[in-house]
This record gives sequence, C-alpha cells and structure tokens, in this order.
Amino acid sequence: MRTFYLAFFVLLLHGCVGDKENSNYPEIDSAYFRSDFQEGEMFFDLKESIERAEDLSDAHSLEFMSANGAFLKATAKIDSFGEVHMLIFENEFENQLKDELFYYKNGLKRISLQSTTEFDEQANYYSEIISFYGDSGNVIYTGIRNATDIDSLKWMRFSGIKKKAHSDEFALDLLKREGPFQTFFQGTAYAEEQKKLFLVVGPKDRSYSSTLAILERNEFLDQLIANENKNIGMCLDIDFGITTQTDGFSYQTLLDISKAK
Repeated sequence: MRTFYLAFFVLLLHGCVGDKENSNYPEIDSAYFRSDFQEGEMFFDLKESIERAEDLSDAHSLEFMSANGAFLKATAKIDSFGEVHMLIFENEFENQLKDELFYYKNGLKRISLQSTTEFDEQANYYSEIISFYGDSGNVIYTGIRNATDIDSLKWMRFSGIKKKAHSDEFALDLLKREGPFQTFFQGTAYAEEQKKLFLVVGPKDRSYSSTLAILERNEFLDQLIANENKNIGMCLDIDFGITTQTDGFSYQTLLDISKAK
C-alpha cells in the first residue's frame, strides 16, 4: 500500500525592507501580495488560520486504488463537534500528483485549492488554482499560478482567470464511504511478500478497491472468508488503522468488521 503525505503550501510573509538588493520577493505591504484580488486577503488569512489550528484533529478515509491504478485518499481536519474545517483529497497516478484542498467556515465552503505536480525527466511542473466562495456558494474569484520550481511557486502571486467552481462532493464521498466508495465485500487477497491476508472492499462494479491486512479474526470474519464466493457484494462496516513498519512500509489494518445495518 503506497502512502504519501501532503505538503501544505503555507505562505510565510517575511522580508527585509532595508535590503532590497538581496530580496527576490515582492513587497509585502501591498493588498495584492498574494493575489490580484484585493478582498482575497481575508480568504488567505482564513486558510492559514485553519492550517495552523492546533485544536483540530484528523479523520482519515480508507485508501482506495482505482481500476486504472490511481491512488486515492482523503483527510479531514475536524473540531470536537465533528465539524469539518479542512478537507484534503490526494490523487496519485503515475508521474502526476493532484491534491484538492477545501476550507470551510461555519459549515460553508469558502476556499478550494487544486494543486497539480507533474514529474518529468527534464523538469517538474507545479500549478495551483484557487477559488473563493460567497455565502451562497457562488464563486467570487478564481486565480492561478504555476512554476517549474516548488520554492518559487510559494512566492508567486495568483492571477485572476475565469471563475471556476470546484466541487468537494467526490472527496466527501471518499471520506464518508458513500457513492463510489461504499465498502462492499470484494473478496480476499494474499500478499506473498508481506505474508499477510488482505480483505478487499469497494463498490460492486470494482471501479475502486481498498485492501486491509487481516491480523486478527472474529467469528463474523471467519464466516465471511469461509463462504467468500457466497458473500461477495455484502456491505460491511469497517474500523481500521494504519500500521507502519520499521522499513517505512505502511498498510491499512482491519480492526473490526461487521455486516452493515
């Protein structure tokens, strides 16, 4: 199971006013420092306050693999009441990483950020598209920035383009195991390299699948495996964790399982 960690793009505003010869960065006293949208500063401040919040905890989705080999996962930053303040959707496929981030205030989506990284032998390519949303969910601004160097990208200003709404529905389905990410029993698979039996779950059409290592069994799981062919398609309730070995290899571990009610 491949696992990678999202690197957040946090804009660190610093500079030396008196040393302009050594400064390669834009002036920080401009209302248009981070984008060409003047009202955008309040949105960037909200984004950074959520990213810095220490009272939020992480809620993880199951990690899924699509039929064409894309790796998908979602993480939500939630408060003590279970309200989502930030949602991170990660999509890895061959030489491309696509991360989609959503930021919320009072239950409303306020910011979406689409980050794309393309790896190439000659040069990598980095691009970000950001959108701000009004009270009714309408897009009030969309901006883009791109570069061939990740460090340079952090200091580039977003430039306005045609307004574009970005839906969080797919990422929320992944987090909640709904829609195409329901956990129907697809069977089991034995990994010779890890010497482990894995439970395989996902939608009935097998467009996505998620595997969980079976370390302990209960009576229900024994019956499920013993009658595997008969139980294909059964909807399951699953509790899971992430196990990381000393060599860095990580995988999902099945903690509890039962038939969905």
